[in-house]
Amino acid sequence: MKLISLCCNHCGAPIEVRKSAKFVTCGYCNAHLAIHHTGSSYSTELLEEIKQTTNALVRDVEMLKGDSEIDRLDREWERDRRELMVTNKNGSESVPEKGVTVVVGGFVVAFGIFWTFVAGIAFPPMALFGILFVCMAIFGIISTCKKADDYERRKRRYHERRRQLIAERNRRHVAPTRSHETRT
Repeated sequence: MKLISLCCNHCGAPIEVRKSAKFVTCGYCNAHLAIHHTGSSYSTELLEEIKQTTNALVRDVEMLKGDSEIDRLDREWERDRRELMVTNKNGSESVPEKGVTVVVGGFVVAFGIFWTFVAGIAFPPMALFGILFVCMAIFGIISTCKKADDYERRKRRYHERRRQLIAERNRRHVAPTRSHETRT
């Protein structure tokens, strides 16, 4: 059995181990060490340091996973948001609003009723355009109000889920640190 001479990474004491050994416990300070073989050289590393490094890497990966989930959620919301936007007559998009829709639609309905009344007296076949105006305005009011409700519902759901993901990510990130602080 061929032995190699090493030094404890924790207390500096000399250690002799088999060449094939992967781990050793120092006989002086009881430190648990990993033995690294690199070509013809050998070194030791405290397992506690490896564990701390591994724990830090796990926390970092968990943070990245959480960030990735948040990014995915943000992309989905942006897609949903664009889908629910209302295009104005000049081509610009805006968030659907019930109040504006009801006011503008109310004016169109009033104009349609006025048109129907005046055209019915002057030229009865033109009254059909007024009835068409009223029907289109009512349809527009209903569909835009539904879209506004859907927008608000999805927006609330997005914000709730985003808060949950951030809280989960922060819990995963903080929890190991706290347990480590209580041990030291």
